[in-house]
Amino acid sequence: MSDSTPRKSDRKPYILLIVFAIVLVYLLAFSLVNTAQVSVSFVAFSTTTALIWVMIAAAGLGLVLGIVGVLMLGRRRHRN
Repeated sequence: MSDSTPRKSDRKPYILLIVFAIVLVYLLAFSLVNTAQVSVSFVAFSTTTALIWVMIAAAGLGLVLGIVGVLMLGRRRHRN
């Protein structure tokens, strides 16, 4: 006797696909809304760019610094 209801493991790829699509649509809408030009001043120069690029750069820099911090903390704990 075969059960026609899908198992949880059969539904997981579809749920992940739906979540991915929702996140993708949200990110697209977010980037379209944040297209205003902003001025960014550095020590030696300044530039004008879209706000979304400033936000992506800041998030990327934060991610890299966070990973480096975690790796350094793990190395320090391992040594002690």
